[in-house]
Amino acid sequence: MLKVKKILGILLALCFVLSVTVASVSAAPQKNEKQWGNDQKKWDNDQKKWGNNNKKWDNDRKKWGNDKKKWDNDQRRWDNDRRKWDNEKRNWNNKKHGNEYNRWFALYMKWFFNYNRFNNNHKRFNDNYNKFHDNYQRNYGNIW
Repeated sequence: MLKVKKILGILLALCFVLSVTVASVSAAPQKNEKQWGNDQKKWDNDQKKWGNNNKKWDNDRKKWGNDKKKWDNDQRRWDNDRRKWDNEKRNWNNKKHGNEYNRWFALYMKWFFNYNRFNNNHKRFNDNYNKFHDNYQRNYGNIW
């Protein structure tokens, strides 16, 4: 008889706890969209923010890609000019040197300094492009 009373006491206590829990949950105020906010709307806004951020990164990627094409085309032009100047220099090496050569050499040196300046700028651009590309890959995965 004592065991039955203990079991009934535990069962009543458990029922009481469960009923109080259910009553408190059902008595909670209903969620008011204006007061509590709409979670779905917040999630959508967050998605839009991330979407805009992705769009910004994609636009930046396209801009960097276009700039890289421009720099590479300029590099090709400079390299073609360099080939032309080197051929002329080779031709001058077989001739006697005079005033005409001095004028040509002055033009060559001006061009050569501009070529070196361009190469330094091209190297700096490529370094920045590679940093951007690595940052993009780290955040959004492989571009291709």
